[in-house]
Amino acid sequence: MKIMLIQFTGKGGMQLYVSQLANALSKNNSVSIMLAKHLFSNKYYSNRSKILLISSPPSYVKMLFLTFNPWTYYKIAKIIRNENPEVIHAPCEFLWVAMILPFLRRYPFVITEHDPSLHKGIALDQKLYISFSRLLTRRRADAIIVHGYNLKNFLVTKGVSADKIHVIPHGEFSFYSKWAHKEVKESKSILCFGSIRDYKGIEYLIEAAPQITAESPHARIIIAGEGNFSKYAALISLQENEGVFEIHNTFIPDEQVAELFQKSAVVVLPYINGSQTGVVPIAYSFQKPVVVTNVGSIAETVEEGKTGFIVPPRDSKALAQALIKLLNDDELREKMGKNGHIKISAELSWDFIAQRTLEVYKEVIRKKSYKIIGEN
Repeated sequence: MKIMLIQFTGKGGMQLYVSQLANALSKNNSVSIMLAKHLFSNKYYSNRSKILLISSPPSYVKMLFLTFNPWTYYKIAKIIRNENPEVIHAPCEFLWVAMILPFLRRYPFVITEHDPSLHKGIALDQKLYISFSRLLTRRRADAIIVHGYNLKNFLVTKGVSADKIHVIPHGEFSFYSKWAHKEVKESKSILCFGSIRDYKGIEYLIEAAPQITAESPHARIIIAGEGNFSKYAALISLQENEGVFEIHNTFIPDEQVAELFQKSAVVVLPYINGSQTGVVPIAYSFQKPVVVTNVGSIAETVEEGKTGFIVPPRDSKALAQALIKLLNDDELREKMGKNGHIKISAELSWDFIAQRTLEVYKEVIRKKSYKIIGEN
């Protein structure tokens, strides 16, 4: 099958997601990737895929200028027509893709919506930008892929046909394990990893800290990710508990991710809302149990009591109790970590994800062919 993937935005986890999907698909298919220049790195991609680089600057102002430049869409359309794929797949949303779709109606189109509902605290300009993109792509898409059944149900409430929505789990991220070092030892640390955003519920983890350290005195809490950390720093200061926290308020390079997960005993996601996450698959790849809140489809990746614990959102007491249980029970923690690693091998491998994705491609190609025959 001749497949084109398109990614113009999304560094970090999104870069990894698109590249790992492309690498798996390209084992038995012809895959080309139209990719923003600033997102390309040889470390992500196999040499089986054809990389088509296009200018999509990381600067928001420059990106907006190109958005209103007709030449941008002419170039994109020309590349697609030259490649003439059997199916186009945008593994993440971007306005440029939405804008070009009306001119490429003959190509079956698949979109992946990682976060069908907008996160708490998102800026108004981003909200308008994403909402407009989704308005266009949801109408035009022949299929929409989401990472959980709760997300599918959410889209149905927004008027999207259930037949159009396909649930495929988020793939594993064992990619980071290549930077693991044997000399890094596990400590009684809790890791909260990823960009600092309002919807992550970090304040509830901070509230839980006194209860955690009362029951597990050697516990430390690592918070690692870029974003505005000022209000959380203020909350930590009010507790007079700074020594418990280890803060890495910056974008974490791939090469440093492994060390953070290796030295942590448990990974926590105290989200107050959200859709899905790549953090749980990373934790599983390092054989770490997780404690997550029951929001979006995040809990669908966790087997309660087997790979981790699921607690209600905004409940610092329940969060603390689950974390204490894992910190103070080495045998349980080790068993859950191994179960998580088994889970990614069986259910979240990229070969499995690619096979499921190919089934979606085949379905939309078949439906598109019937539609074109019917119109003729």
